[in-house]
Amino acid sequence: MIILRCTATLLKRLHQPARPPEPPPSGNPLGEWYACIDHIDRQPFVVMLNAATGAGMVLPGRASDLRALHLHAGEQMLKLFQHFGFDTGHPNVAAELAAWQGPPQYARTLDRSLLGTLNRVTFEAWHHFAHFNRSLPEAAARQWLGLFTHPALPRHPRIRSNTWRPIELVQARLFPEAAAEQGKTPCSGQ
Repeated sequence: MIILRCTATLLKRLHQPARPPEPPPSGNPLGEWYACIDHIDRQPFVVMLNAATGAGMVLPGRASDLRALHLHAGEQMLKLFQHFGFDTGHPNVAAELAAWQGPPQYARTLDRSLLGTLNRVTFEAWHHFAHFNRSLPEAAARQWLGLFTHPALPRHPRIRSNTWRPIELVQARLFPEAAAEQGKTPCSGQ
């Protein structure tokens, strides 16, 4: 089950209560996601940000799309995994994709740092749509190669700050055995 922590505006668009009950911990390999909704040229789009890795998705946000938001997210996640060469048969990758097959559990946002990052990712998506005419998956893929900083992350071994590339964090979370062998796991603090 996916936990999707939404801004107040998105909760309202999803016809959810302003203060939904706090859900149990998420069971998918990547953990909780944060989401907001924005518009460009009067067309709504939803930006999702994984709380643990900073990986993002950019999805259509019309009313009909919101009813199947989890299915659109699952399709885009599959495209992103394939784009970056992830083995979709690996148990953790398959578990993340399977978690998107059912509707998420909605909750309100809790982490202000993640909301700031979500705002930045939303602005970057808007910028890509306005100036580079990128598709939704292209805007998301570009974000995976960007930078993600969070106070809870350990220091990166090369740059000596808690800034990581989302793709590195996704790989470490989905393939912990490979990351430990290479000594690149954010959990090791090396």
